Amino acid sequence: MAVIIQSKLNMIKSNSIINTTLKEHIMPGKAKIASVLPLKYLILIISLVTFCIEPVFAQFGQNKVQYKTFEWSFIQSKHFDIYFSQGGEQIAQFTAVAAESSLVSLTDNIGYLIQNRIPIIVYNSHNEFQQNNVVDEYLPEGAGGVTELFKNRITVPFEGDYAQFRHVIHHELLHAFMNDMYYGGSIQNIITQNIKLQFPGWFSEGMAEYQSLNGNDKANDMFMRDAVVYDYLPPLEYIDGYLSYRAGQSFFSWLADTYGKEKIGNMMQQIKAIGDVDEGFKDVYKLTLEELSEKWHKALKQDYWPDISIRQELTDFARKITDHKKGDGFYNTAPAISPNGEKIAYISNRDDYFDVFIADVRSGRIIKKLIKGNRTANFEELHLLTPGLSWSPDGRKIAISVKSGSKDAIYIVDVNSEDEKELPIRFDGIFSVSWNPTNQSLAFVGDNAHQSDIWVYNITTKELQQITDDKFSDADPSWSRDGRKIYFSSDRGNYTDIKSIPAEFDMSKYDYSEKDLYVYDLNAGTLEKFTGDKNANESNVVSSPDGKKVLYISDKNGISNIYLRDIETNQEKPITNSIDPINLLSLSADGKKVAFTSLNQGGYDIFYMENPFDVDLNLTDLPKTIFVQEMNKERTVKDSLLSLINKDTLYTTDSAGTTGSNINNAADSNDIASDTIRTADDSLNTAKDTSMYGKDITLDLNPSYEDTTLPFSKRKLKLKEKTKFQLTDNLNEDSTLKVKKYKIKFSPDIIYSNVNYSSFYGVQGVAQMAFSDILGNHRIFVVTSLVLDLKNSDYAFGYYYLPKRIDYGFEAYHSARFLLIGQNSSELFRYRTYGLNLAASFPIDKFNRLEGALSYNHITKENLDNQNQPAENLQFAVPMLSYVHDNTLWGYTAPIRGTRYILTALGTPKLGSNGVSFFTAYGDYRTYFKFLEDYDFVLRLNGGVSVGKNPQRFYIGGTENWINYDVATETLPIEDIQDYAFSTPILPLRGYDYNARSGSKFALMNAELRFPLFKYLVFGLLPLAFQNVQGVAFIDAGTVWSKNKDLQLFTTEDGRIKTKDLLLGMGIGARIFLLYFPIKFDVAWSYDLQKFSKPKYYISIGADF
Repeated sequence: MAVIIQSKLNMIKSNSIINTTLKEHIMPGKAKIASVLPLKYLILIISLVTFCIEPVFAQFGQNKVQYKTFEWSFIQSKHFDIYFSQGGEQIAQFTAVAAESSLVSLTDNIGYLIQNRIPIIVYNSHNEFQQNNVVDEYLPEGAGGVTELFKNRITVPFEGDYAQFRHVIHHELLHAFMNDMYYGGSIQNIITQNIKLQFPGWFSEGMAEYQSLNGNDKANDMFMRDAVVYDYLPPLEYIDGYLSYRAGQSFFSWLADTYGKEKIGNMMQQIKAIGDVDEGFKDVYKLTLEELSEKWHKALKQDYWPDISIRQELTDFARKITDHKKGDGFYNTAPAISPNGEKIAYISNRDDYFDVFIADVRSGRIIKKLIKGNRTANFEELHLLTPGLSWSPDGRKIAISVKSGSKDAIYIVDVNSEDEKELPIRFDGIFSVSWNPTNQSLAFVGDNAHQSDIWVYNITTKELQQITDDKFSDADPSWSRDGRKIYFSSDRGNYTDIKSIPAEFDMSKYDYSEKDLYVYDLNAGTLEKFTGDKNANESNVVSSPDGKKVLYISDKNGISNIYLRDIETNQEKPITNSIDPINLLSLSADGKKVAFTSLNQGGYDIFYMENPFDVDLNLTDLPKTIFVQEMNKERTVKDSLLSLINKDTLYTTDSAGTTGSNINNAADSNDIASDTIRTADDSLNTAKDTSMYGKDITLDLNPSYEDTTLPFSKRKLKLKEKTKFQLTDNLNEDSTLKVKKYKIKFSPDIIYSNVNYSSFYGVQGVAQMAFSDILGNHRIFVVTSLVLDLKNSDYAFGYYYLPKRIDYGFEAYHSARFLLIGQNSSELFRYRTYGLNLAASFPIDKFNRLEGALSYNHITKENLDNQNQPAENLQFAVPMLSYVHDNTLWGYTAPIRGTRYILTALGTPKLGSNGVSFFTAYGDYRTYFKFLEDYDFVLRLNGGVSVGKNPQRFYIGGTENWINYDVATETLPIEDIQDYAFSTPILPLRGYDYNARSGSKFALMNAELRFPLFKYLVFGLLPLAFQNVQGVAFIDAGTVWSKNKDLQLFTTEDGRIKTKDLLLGMGIGARIFLLYFPIKFDVAWSYDLQKFSKPKYYISIGADF
């Protein structure tokens, strides 16, 4: 009973149905693309989340630590409530502009007006974002934002890049927009209206990318080229994971280009009307999704296959250091060549975790694993997307930027001794560390609150110098060979002097879509721009040994390639013509080797090329991709029109990959954007924007001209604003958004009730209610299961306080259980339990925590078949303290790597004359190994002891949640009220029935080999299909005893050794998902070292340990 509340604290960490923005493909096969479940499954899941109590020996899971005490405020724009913490007001104001402009774009493209205000919670950094309580899943580096469906909330971090931030806001808003459009904006509405519509991941994530990037973009074009050229793009129906984002965006872009952009909105309207995705497509496009998929595939081949003849494969001009197809890990990144050019450091998930390896450059042979990532608080995350690995000038040490607890840090690691030292500087974000080739200085990107800047730290003098100090996004610092200059990329345009930046400068009015290269002279203190290719992004400068030339990456032709620029003459030329994108350059000190990473055949590998400064392709420019050619044609038309407008007042706020604007929108007086809200498609509108601050939108629309074949902005409708969008107190006198202090206000997450009738129990009623505040910091649960009257019913109340580092919980409950007890199970007993629980959980870091709980319970046992038998009562208080460690990495149904263990002590002092007293200590250790590729070995050791006047009783045998269960003693081991309160199963021990042995001490060992059984399993007669069916072979061994002197594990019979008190079982099994639940099928035999028993079959529900 003492652990009930702690279980609830853990369970409420996994109750969100969410959509996320993934910033990069770093979690292969593990991107959780959420879709709304059919009603019956959703209710079942909610019931399990609400009622299930985890077994006492399964309190694992990693921690979401609130390192910081957040002080929240909010502002309100026309359609959004934007919440931010201290230091985040400027980002919140930008969010208001970006969200309102994105909403205009979505409304215009899809043809739907949202019916509910949308909350947006903004965090100042990704580290703070990971501390949120809005969703309970831990959000790793690759998650750029999240939208959940309980309250249709958007949660986003600002990470120093305004272009990325705007993209994430627009992406997540599409999810919230669809939630409002199709589901009424909440799970509650799904249940109430029995909505069964589901969207595949490629639709929801692909549409979000398509809308937020205004079609296709260069990055997606590069990804899809690799997928098509190397033939790993499946049909639409089989697309999942990260490919959902990329392929989905490509598919919708192709639809818009082929059939017209307006039909995208028509299709979404028809899906809403029909309630089916497939039929919605068929109604608008007159083709099935399968037929559309085939046409899309054909069009992609026509676009990308010609590239094979005019571009080079990576191995045509470079050598592979890693090969993801040969077990070197799917994601290899952050190459850093040692100064002598002999070794290379890089980050790889070749062992499933992301670690830092040192390898020989020429052979690719792994020399050592230098840093183990994702297992300890020091190296929680290694910044895969903005990596910072850099060698010291003498080649003895490596500097790396990492997430370390609440902030980012820089560690110096000795390559030989592996000693590590943290530098005494911390930022909200630290990225792209670069070691000065001449001294002990490090350049890096440091993020704080609302900007990213270039910093320099001197390890010797411990001096910290800020190089840039403005709102622009700076990235990729690197040193000149003489150590006097720093190269970096930035979106600052021509703002090379901070004094030239106007005091009223507003990033929401600035075109931050392109990144150019800059050089800062430390001695002169001057900043100079040295690239400015229009419609291109440049990055990753490395300097030649003499400092006269540099290599860098540019996507000017549509594919990221390496270019060489002469610093003195300013002449540039490409030195690669790659069919795949090249990123993250690293150059040896002599300039004879340059390493890079690239997407190649569906994975990311490290390559290097020799003598890059001597390469001559005899090309001044590279052939442009079809995407860039089409983009340039559109831009030429737009530029000719833009020349008619005053350039000083031109701005855009939706500029991921483009700087253009939609001329039609600005020119059409009936466009919904005519109210002067700034949008990506409305950057020509230079009037002062006031409508985003809550003033009415005036739509000059006439219902007599409605035409559903036109985009929404061209239809003539009479629309009225809902009162929830009419604000009266959201502006300051200067028309800026008024900042208000956040106040706790509970609103329902879900309310569900059901009434049924049983011939035995009569009328029964079940109700489940969950409430929380908008930040998820305060939560209330009320659950009831009413049978006949209150004495025979279950009901509970829980309140959970989660905003600070220590999580607290309080729970009060009553339960009634009915058991047949006696030699022949002839008498019916009712057990009523009243209880109060207090619990606290203190996370030391992500992987370790202390848990404590104190519960008070009163149990009454009544014989319902013999009213003359007096009721028995038992009251007790149970304090509990646990230490939990968990650094495991999860696979499809269970952990696959790492270690987890728990050490727990609990007991009860005697209360009253009939009270009981005992003390129990136990431990549960589990470790997970990689046996072969996709083959995992798991070892679990579990043991405990209970002492005192009334020790706990443990019983062994069977498995968890055993559906077709058998009991060795015909009944469960409940002989008295104490057994009911404290008897605990020790599981699994397969090959045996429940209660094969019982006692006050126990020991259990489980060893399992887990492996893939079937990729797809399809039955011919039944309409059932299963994928990723897992197999397992296991050995279980354990025993339970009370007195040590009576324990005898083995005995001798006829001169041969056999087991006695030791129970040994072994068998095989399969794991599948059925109706969203993990189902386990096992067959096991007990074994006494002489013979096997008859097989025993187990069907159970739940994930493996």
